[in-house]
Amino acid sequence: MASVQAKTKEHLAAGVGLALSAAFSAATPASAAAITCREAGGSLYVTATSAPVRTAYYETGRVVDTVHRGDRLNFTKSCTNSKGNLWYWVDKTYGVRDGWICSGNAARI
Repeated sequence: MASVQAKTKEHLAAGVGLALSAAFSAATPASAAAITCREAGGSLYVTATSAPVRTAYYETGRVVDTVHRGDRLNFTKSCTNSKGNLWYWVDKTYGVRDGWICSGNAARI
């Protein structure tokens, strides 16, 4: 009897493990893009009417500054986030607070 109960517990545990594994696999997209960054410098100018400079290279990053159309920016790094968006790390060269600006709001000079 004890042997039957032990085997039943083993099978239940295995079933729960498989169910959790399947649930985790379904929740994790296989096609999630990798984050890629590179050290590269240059100049940008702001093309949007106004654009936020953020603490992270996602739209959820806290805004630390706002720049305006025609402003010149210096960048020292670029990253493509997991959503495929290109962001530039801008520094204080032209009076802007350090942070990330989305490439959709600026163009390289």
